[in-house]
Amino acid sequence: MKRKDLDSLQGIASMIRDREMAELAKLTLRRQRLEAERQKVGEEAQAAWRAGSENMMLARAAESFEKWAQIRQTQITDHLAQLQPLIDLQKQRTAAATGRHRNIGEIARDLLATQQKAKDNRL
Repeated sequence: MKRKDLDSLQGIASMIRDREMAELAKLTLRRQRLEAERQKVGEEAQAAWRAGSENMMLARAAESFEKWAQIRQTQITDHLAQLQPLIDLQKQRTAAATGRHRNIGEIARDLLATQQKAKDNRL
């Protein structure tokens, strides 16, 4: 294998690794946003419950909001459950791409060492 071919392979492996890492970052960010939304909805539901318990005029609106918040939190939990297998799969793909990149790097080092030995032997 020539150095030029190895450099080309290393460049391709690097692009694949970067793409897989970017995809993992997108999925992770999506999960973090869903978790933040779930937490916010929970906090807003608690605030509505407190407001409803303090003021009878707001009690009915607070009750409706709490029902909506429970439904929304269930939806978010479902989305998170659906997202987790995708994240796990992407982690595996990223690990494989990173491993390929490292393997090509090791091959490149071995190739350079072999070429250097051959050059030293000629001298």
